[in-house]
Amino acid sequence: MKLKNFKKNERAIELPINIVVMLVVGMVALAALLSIIPKSKENLSVDIIDIKIDNGTVQNGSIAVVKGDGQYTVKVNARVYDKNNNPVEKASVTLTGGGGFGVDQTSSYGNAIIYLGETDNSKVTLRPNQKSVELKLVAKANGFYDYEDEKAILLYQK
Repeated sequence: MKLKNFKKNERAIELPINIVVMLVVGMVALAALLSIIPKSKENLSVDIIDIKIDNGTVQNGSIAVVKGDGQYTVKVNARVYDKNNNPVEKASVTLTGGGGFGVDQTSSYGNAIIYLGETDNSKVTLRPNQKSVELKLVAKANGFYDYEDEKAILLYQK
């Protein structure tokens, strides 16, 4: 008897229609949410072009020789690339280590010139009996994962 009443009840059709409407509205809301999420990030690459210690000669690469213990000013030329080897503009490049600190922003060619030791508090220090110091490099840019290398530059004394 109840089964016959259910078959005659016209409200029974509302349930599937409500489910379809909720599903469509949910999909539209999900599509709108996904459209505002930014694009996925890319990796950065950083090359150390050369290093200059105090007023000495320029040394190519990421390893430089210092004359002995003491405080040094260090000038580093670096280049920042994306995964397709295109230069990254306005990336922040920071070098720290040995008590020194320096930061620069890349040009439109992806080049940054970082100076450590522009002030007395930011010079790189090698203590007596300390043979080497490693400088940490961090590069950050919008739309990219941060690049970090704990041993990007090695300064050592002969």
